[in-house]
Amino acid sequence: MTTKTAPFSPESRPVLLVDRQRIEEWLIARIAGMRRIDPEQVDADESFIANGLSSRSSVALVGDLAKELGVPLPETLTWEYPTIAALAEHVAGVGASPHDD
Repeated sequence: MTTKTAPFSPESRPVLLVDRQRIEEWLIARIAGMRRIDPEQVDADESFIANGLSSRSSVALVGDLAKELGVPLPETLTWEYPTIAALAEHVAGVGASPHDD
């Protein structure tokens, strides 16, 4: 019997072999490239807005990350996880239990 599961429920989560640090580094490099600034100017603990992204560029960033990882990601992730650090932690945890704290 097949049942539908909510996005990213433990039963439907794809296993990602990417750690939080690598995702964070990728996001920083991508944002720096989008803004044409030095990666050191991007702050992982500041909001995407504070890092200079508009809602449109935030959606594009999530789309690029989904392609990079080869998994579907909701376009709303930058609103649900509004910093690079929070988004990286969430995406890295996609293959793990929901609350490993």
